[in-house]
Amino acid sequence: MTKVGIVCAMREEVDKIIAAYKLTQIDNHLGYKVYQNNHITLIESNIGKVASTLAATTLINKFNIDRLINIGLAGAINSIPTGSAYFISSVTQHDAFIPFDDYQQDMYQRIDCYVPKHADKAMILTTGDQFITNAVSINNGADMVDMEGFAIAYVANRYDIPITLIKGISDDANHNSKAELFQNLEMSMDQTIALLKTILD
Repeated sequence: MTKVGIVCAMREEVDKIIAAYKLTQIDNHLGYKVYQNNHITLIESNIGKVASTLAATTLINKFNIDRLINIGLAGAINSIPTGSAYFISSVTQHDAFIPFDDYQQDMYQRIDCYVPKHADKAMILTTGDQFITNAVSINNGADMVDMEGFAIAYVANRYDIPITLIKGISDDANHNSKAELFQNLEMSMDQTIALLKTILD
């Protein structure tokens, strides 16, 4: 049986996945909350690229997973309906800058992600360590923005493990985003879990 690892940043997101897959918390000495059933291991990473990088690496090294998934919320850059959810076809960073040519390929890379054939539509994600409240500040061709996706995909790519990103639109990356995220969390996460079930159930 394939061992699936899921990285999720926020407790509110994690709670929805626990309920959907009847996961139970396991005792560990890793400094993370970890939940399992017979084929899924879920780790609560906390928010941001550094936190999610470490959590994804821990998940791979300690639980010998075969497939990595990141599921969570994102803000829309383009006109995407709030409460909808999508598989991600590729992911970049929007807050990276390095003037040295030899290092730009790694930092500026676009990482491709697994999209199932049945997916109606896939989106392009961009990641940064900023909660975006002004979408016009991002102009790199992405459809949506989050704070973890690239980091998790980067780890999976380094370990040569298939990576799937599923993102639900919680807000429009505007000045109201802080309030909108929590107002729309339930609806957006329900849609992301519906997509997750199409590849796990």
